[in-house]
Amino acid sequence: MALRLARKGVAEGEIPAVLSRLRELGLLEDAALCRRLARSYQEDRRYGPAKIAWKLASRRFSRDLVEEALREVASPRAVAEAAAIALRRKFREGIPPGREGAAKAYRFLAGRGFPPDACRTAVGQGRTESSQGD
Repeated sequence: MALRLARKGVAEGEIPAVLSRLRELGLLEDAALCRRLARSYQEDRRYGPAKIAWKLASRRFSRDLVEEALREVASPRAVAEAAAIALRRKFREGIPPGREGAAKAYRFLAGRGFPPDACRTAVGQGRTESSQGD
């Protein structure tokens, strides 16, 4: 990590302090970083489990660490809640009417890595909320 910091332009005298701070934040421990990123991907970016797994794997975390992090953040309730919030953020005016609107909302959620059941549930609830708002 010290070499990476030096290549990024961190002064040689500052590297020990930077490494110390990264340790304090848990950013040098793979398991803690993997869990933190998984939580951030779900809570901030509203990604589903499949996209979270893909993003973590692309950062070269081991399969075991990815699975552990997903077990921690991807409970069925948390996934359903994240899907509903992602849908509301995307379709602020409500899901477009008709089958095409539902299909568009479903594709949006599927593209964000949500499982089919979470997509169907969120789209169904979103359409109900849209129709009640009229």
